[in-house]
Amino acid sequence: MTYDLFKNRDRACLTIGGSDSSGGAGIQADIKTFSSFNFSSASVITALTAQNSKGVLGIYPSSEESVIEQLKAVFSDDNIYGVKTGMLYSPEIISSVADFLSDVKIKVPIIVDPVMSAEAGGDLIKKEAIDALKEKLIPISSIITPNVEEAEKISGMRIKDERDAEIAAKKIYELGTEVAIVTGGHLKGRDIFYNGKTVKIDGKLIEGKTHGSGCTYSSSLTCLMAMGYSPLKSAIVSKRLLERSIEMYRRTGDNTGCVNQTAWLLDDCDRYYVMDDLKRALEEILKLKNIGKIIPEVGSNLGMAIHHPKGLKDIAAVEGRITKCRNKVRAGCVSFGASEHVARTILTVMKYDENIRSAMNIKFSEEILDICKELSFSISYFDRKDEPKGAKTMEWGIAEGIKNFGKFGKVPEIIFDRGGIGKEPMIRIFGGSSDDVVEKVRKILVNV
Repeated sequence: MTYDLFKNRDRACLTIGGSDSSGGAGIQADIKTFSSFNFSSASVITALTAQNSKGVLGIYPSSEESVIEQLKAVFSDDNIYGVKTGMLYSPEIISSVADFLSDVKIKVPIIVDPVMSAEAGGDLIKKEAIDALKEKLIPISSIITPNVEEAEKISGMRIKDERDAEIAAKKIYELGTEVAIVTGGHLKGRDIFYNGKTVKIDGKLIEGKTHGSGCTYSSSLTCLMAMGYSPLKSAIVSKRLLERSIEMYRRTGDNTGCVNQTAWLLDDCDRYYVMDDLKRALEEILKLKNIGKIIPEVGSNLGMAIHHPKGLKDIAAVEGRITKCRNKVRAGCVSFGASEHVARTILTVMKYDENIRSAMNIKFSEEILDICKELSFSISYFDRKDEPKGAKTMEWGIAEGIKNFGKFGKVPEIIFDRGGIGKEPMIRIFGGSSDDVVEKVRKILVNV
């Protein structure tokens, strides 16, 4: 799915919620999410919290008057396209916010994230405020996004399994919202979407490192709804973006991590820079004198991964490989998903060292191997005769080479094998970038 983010340049989304001093959740998470969609970020602070990775240390609610004044200021000035509510600590603040939004007759999506506790522990809402939430705010909402614990408190029922979550979503929907989504962090990653009909949205359950996940999900929903996407489409895409944001979490404190709201943008940037680096590196390879001397019969390939790759499509390589014909070397275009062999090689290496993101295979000969030794490259090997039945050669071979290197999982610069029946022997060169790999190739060629 592609997004025309530039059309959001003069638009704003509003977050109404508490400030998280750790920066991982609350309005800080909302603002980062809005910014990732190129929306201006308006905010109304309902409370200041002192919290960190260990829990909530203090709550300092805003007065009703200050909340109303902030709302008036925002709506008299900003071009609001979507509203998201988060931490609303007291029944008085909930009523004030709901009454204001009703009075201005706002015609934009209102997404309610019924925040009740912090990820690391600590209540963020008074018990008596839940009735105000049900009676005042939910009836004017476009979507409400409780997790299982929040859904239990709103629906008044225990949720032990997915069927219970479906019943709870229906009960919450009947309070007047247009859509109720019971999010799946406690349901093996599956969200229950209900708008009169139940839709189950599958996803991955990623344990831990999720401070700010609820805020980030509901903020993404706000942005996508503000851009005109349907509630269901917005929910599906927001879930996918959240999963990547959790995978690329930011380390904080002793025992937790914060969701990375810019993860999907960083992926897009990373893909651009990997393509650019690899194209330049390939141009340098093709300029090297005598490059044909180290191209194997099956051809070479040069690949590079984005940071935190999930699969083969996150590895860029040369389409059709680098080949030689009548002493001339030719190469295809660079694209993601172009190679399986070099991609599997890189993915395996990155399990041991995430900073080794590039590789190239070259012709094996004892002469070239001796040159690598003379250049003091770190070297290891694997023997295809030892390959277990059913194993995937690249994954097994590279892992075996790292094991044989014997330095506590450190990745050598060179892993070679002497081939097997129907298999050409090969040398594989590893580096932190495609430029790094090309420089090693250059040093080898000087001595060939």
